[in-house]
Amino acid sequence: MKHPRVLAAPAIALALLLAGIVAAQPLPQASPAAALEHLKVLSQQIGPRAAGAPGDQRAIDYVARELTRLGYAVERQAFPFQYFEETQAPVLTVMGDPPQRLSPSTMLYSASTPESGIEADLVAAGLGRRADFEGRPVEGKIALVERGEIFFSEKVSNAAAAGALAVLIYNNQPGPAVVGTLMGPARLPAVAIPREEGQDLLRRVGAGPVRVRLVVRTIAEQRTSVNVIGIKRGVGTPGEVVVVGGHRDSVPVSPGANDNASGIAAALEAARLLAGVRTGRTVHFVAFGAEELGLIGSRFYTQNPPGRIVGMVNMDMVGRGPLQIGNSSDDNSLVDLAERIAERLGVRVTKFKLRGSSGSDHASFERMGVPTVFIHTGDDAAIHTPNDAIDRVDPALVAQAATLAAHVALEAAGPAR
Repeated sequence: MKHPRVLAAPAIALALLLAGIVAAQPLPQASPAAALEHLKVLSQQIGPRAAGAPGDQRAIDYVARELTRLGYAVERQAFPFQYFEETQAPVLTVMGDPPQRLSPSTMLYSASTPESGIEADLVAAGLGRRADFEGRPVEGKIALVERGEIFFSEKVSNAAAAGALAVLIYNNQPGPAVVGTLMGPARLPAVAIPREEGQDLLRRVGAGPVRVRLVVRTIAEQRTSVNVIGIKRGVGTPGEVVVVGGHRDSVPVSPGANDNASGIAAALEAARLLAGVRTGRTVHFVAFGAEELGLIGSRFYTQNPPGRIVGMVNMDMVGRGPLQIGNSSDDNSLVDLAERIAERLGVRVTKFKLRGSSGSDHASFERMGVPTVFIHTGDDAAIHTPNDAIDRVDPALVAQAATLAAHVALEAAGPAR
């Protein structure tokens, strides 16, 4: 597997030196109406876009058509991934007279239960950290843990190591259960439940034994998906590449309007703004696949680079709340550039710094030493739930993100010479 040759600080420093030249070539503003049309297609007409599912293929075709219409050469970069599907809706029952049915959602890459399910006593295990399982009678029982602090995959791994039979993960915020990835086929069945149900179970466990029955039926198998890449070839140093992108997939239970039809709508609008502009470096507009399963598409792209990647603009969840810019690396060159451009454009942004590993596609580039800027609008309690719908997304914010991304890409790519 080939690794990228990375132009990091020197390449971006050169782009910054050229910023004054490029700034003389103003771009138009992105269109909220155009962004809204993309949002309607992706989140309403197509709907859920789980990696490898029919909705994902429709999104692939839509993005490819739009980029082709704008005049870009389009490549579909194939990559292997572990496809996941629940073959029937999960069933979670609190045993009693009468039994009580709860409302679980299957975690991505959850293992299956036997067809008849798993019936066992429930044990509360805090946040699911390793220390939370120490001294608790977990073996042969179903663990109840709260969302937060560590990855879902760690919670389930810790439960498996402690001898649990399955895991229930309850939300730490109001609203429906939040589905996330276990990063690969898990050893245990795992489902998410709403906070209210989890807190009720927690109270009941504190008062005495609680027995539950869980049925989860899933498959996981090797399949192929693609990253959709719109290519603007540079006319000065075409072997150096600036990437503008976001992920097109959603979790199976969600229409994924903010997460992340908003980012794809913004990337397509940024591509429209730059369609007729010549740049020194090559610019790639990328709709990454299988992000929700663990940044799989972007990781493949960075491990099989098209050239020397000199910068990456990631847009993920850009439809609610004020725009924020930041990253999770020590290289702030692209973030600082975005801040200066936002000030020049009159776009209000706040800066942030993510600590530790990040759950969006810019992290794949940071692992390779590439400068990044992550444009988003902060946390959204509706993501990974059926409530992540178009009526919660502000197309004007999506258009602002697109305008900012286009200007950052233009200045990082430099002028044609």
